Amino acid sequence: MVFHPRERSPWRRSISRREMLKLMAGTAVAGGLLAGCGSGSGSSSDSRLAIGTRENPVEQPLFDEVPRVESGQEPEEGPLRVYNWADYINPAVLKGFTEQFGAEVEVTTFYNSQEAAQKLRTGKVSFDVFFPTQDELPKYVAGKLLKPLNHDYLPNLEKNVWPALADPFYDRGSRYTTPYVTYSTGIGWRTDMVPADVAGMDNPWEIFWDPEYKGITGLYDEYRDALSVGMYRSGLTGVNEANASDLNKARDNLLELPDLVDIRYTIDGAYSRLPEGNLGLVEAWSGDMLLAVQYVPKGGDASVLRYAWPPKTTQDKVGGMISNDCMCVLANAEHPVLAHTFINYVLDADVALKNMGWLGYQPPQKSLDPKTFVEDGFIPENLSTAVVDQGDFQMGQITTQLTPEEEGRWLDAWSRVQQGG
Repeated sequence: MVFHPRERSPWRRSISRREMLKLMAGTAVAGGLLAGCGSGSGSSSDSRLAIGTRENPVEQPLFDEVPRVESGQEPEEGPLRVYNWADYINPAVLKGFTEQFGAEVEVTTFYNSQEAAQKLRTGKVSFDVFFPTQDELPKYVAGKLLKPLNHDYLPNLEKNVWPALADPFYDRGSRYTTPYVTYSTGIGWRTDMVPADVAGMDNPWEIFWDPEYKGITGLYDEYRDALSVGMYRSGLTGVNEANASDLNKARDNLLELPDLVDIRYTIDGAYSRLPEGNLGLVEAWSGDMLLAVQYVPKGGDASVLRYAWPPKTTQDKVGGMISNDCMCVLANAEHPVLAHTFINYVLDADVALKNMGWLGYQPPQKSLDPKTFVEDGFIPENLSTAVVDQGDFQMGQITTQLTPEEEGRWLDAWSRVQQGG
């Protein structure tokens, strides 16, 4: 099951192979979404998925039966219906939208991307704005679940957003998406529990195999994040094109960890267990590290928290993932003009800053200079390395959607890790 930075419930450490096979069937959502759909262009072996890369960007296909909304219309009265991850937008931002545009906002949340895709596929629910991860965009487009955007209603996209994400490789011309927030996947630690110079290591991912930190080391309990660390340990960086040999090596590396460091697989390690002192070394999303300050117990010392993104600390010699989430208008939106108005509002520089102050995750806004975040009091100096720069999207690996066949290989390797061999 694919986890996301907003999925906050612990996941089971062990799972039977039969359960894993069921899970694999349940996560092959792309196949279900694609049933009966036409073809699209792209680099995927599945011609129905337009999967782009930095080297081979793609335009997502358009469909006659899902037209974009016409220009020059007034926003509908609402209410605006938003489908989002839980706790993934500042309530004050929603209130501000209602005050400015007079439309109430109703938010419905989902626990994971599989739940969201399955509910949207039924067509029995109608939402206006949806917040997918960029790597899953191709399946939603191929499933004809998204409405093409009319940029006449989105002046803040070109005005405010980093150029690389205003015209991203996965959706050239931003036909269906605008970016929401960014995050990298790196290493978080406490200097009072892990005195090593993690950021100075030739391969910082090796720290997870150091027996000195037995009992305090954690990885995300998510197949792609965890197995990627196993690949990076061996100098393998092609996480979007991993073959069977790469995944076997990643699997074998992770299988060393239970005996070596008594590894803990968690989903709340970075934002909760690390600041609480239950763990001292974790795989971490950058946004979770910025949130971690809020979870330090009363009287605790947040200055011991650190974060490193290996591609940055090694001049891109070592792998590490980076990604962003998106905002979209759904194909069956009852308030499509109002939905565009909302997306444009969230892309406003002041609104984006307000949202970041509550959310922790960083919007790719031109006006927000990461170098001033510490100076302006947004983040503590010891976590300045968790800030994402525009240039970071030219380093590391930007996650892309896996085909169902590729995902099956990853899940098989993960199931063996979960079973201990």
